[in-house]
Amino acid sequence: MKINLKPEQKVITETLRKTQKEWVEYFNNKKQKMVSLPDIYKSVNDKKLIKSLRQDFEDHWLVTSTRIVYNKDNLKAEIIHDADSKVVKPKKYKNIQIPDYDGEFEEDKIAEKYLQALCDTKHNLKTIIKTLKKISGKKTIYLWTPTQSGRKDKQIRSVGLLFDGFDRFDVDAIDWFDYYDGFSRGVLSDSEPKARSKKRKPKCK
Repeated sequence: MKINLKPEQKVITETLRKTQKEWVEYFNNKKQKMVSLPDIYKSVNDKKLIKSLRQDFEDHWLVTSTRIVYNKDNLKAEIIHDADSKVVKPKKYKNIQIPDYDGEFEEDKIAEKYLQALCDTKHNLKTIIKTLKKISGKKTIYLWTPTQSGRKDKQIRSVGLLFDGFDRFDVDAIDWFDYYDGFSRGVLSDSEPKARSKKRKPKCK
């Protein structure tokens, strides 16, 4: 009989915070898909998941794999879901007009086309806003994008989701993909093998 070489310890779970660039590499190494904005949009009726996601929005912010590559000379941009993923094929929307949104936004056709591409949906603007409100539980949706001068400086930005403390849900497309960090989630594919249950040995008769 020997005395344990180490005193009793407990495992401390720490929520990781990374930039989009770091998260993409992290999930590629795990051979797992990183959550995109469309993944969250399509999960609107998963109450258990939405409750958990809201905690991320509250505690910090959630980094998605959705990326926007802005044009430094005009308001056109490319939206990429699952950016740089080696697990799934990224989906791209090109030549999307994205105004300089500073929170409040005009509910027009331009906003509709932007949010349709951002959420990868054919829903109309009214339905998209209603869905984002249901996901967040907030009364107001704010959109954030860089100014044209900001786009000249940094074209590649990540899309994140957060609460801003004023009963608003921010869809943030300003932050640099390789600088600002936050929480994120992996997505299990339907084809991923599940853990096998151990077969019980037959009882001897």
